[in-house]
Amino acid sequence: MKLINATPSPYGRKVAIALKEKSIPYEVQYDIPWIASTIVPEYSPLQQLPILITDEGKNVYDSSYILDWLEIHYPTPPLLPSDADARAHELLLRLLGERIAEFAQIIVFEVARPDPSTPWLDRQTRKVGTGLAELAKLIGDRAPAPQDAITLGDIAAGCTLRMLDFIIERNYAASITQFNWRPLYPNLAAYAAALESRPSFLETQPVMFELDLKDVVEEQAAA
Repeated sequence: MKLINATPSPYGRKVAIALKEKSIPYEVQYDIPWIASTIVPEYSPLQQLPILITDEGKNVYDSSYILDWLEIHYPTPPLLPSDADARAHELLLRLLGERIAEFAQIIVFEVARPDPSTPWLDRQTRKVGTGLAELAKLIGDRAPAPQDAITLGDIAAGCTLRMLDFIIERNYAASITQFNWRPLYPNLAAYAAALESRPSFLETQPVMFELDLKDVVEEQAAA
């Protein structure tokens, strides 16, 4: 299989982690979807990364659907529990992780605009704050050991928490205090540390490509 991905993408990272947790061999092709030479439109009608190209040449796109596809076609080891209540719990964790990541991405691009909307930023940052509070409540004292099984909920939550750290490290939204989640939720910090110690997480750390975010935002606005 081939995973078309972007080096900083938490969405592509989720898929890469799942592939590694399931011991599915794959190769990676990196792309930048915002530049003119991107190959993304050739493989996905949504023109977004990640994209998984199967051994049979099928294009599977959208990170959530790719993870569902992998769970259907490669059910061992499972990344969702069989018990209905436990499965629903993990799907809720996955939902929170995915939505918080989306809100964070919206915020980063809005902050990079020449004249960001304060009401719009306030609304999105409130969502991040309440989403993290709910995630912390649902996680509780869970901190999976390296030998423990993890779930799609863990993968989504872990990738999103690392994404927020990455945003802070790159100074993309210094004014957004909600991104500084660690002092508020020490249980999430312990949870994230446990996940990030796993080989699948260690081998898929986000790396920023050479790109000026403000230039990208201005180009998108002019298009």
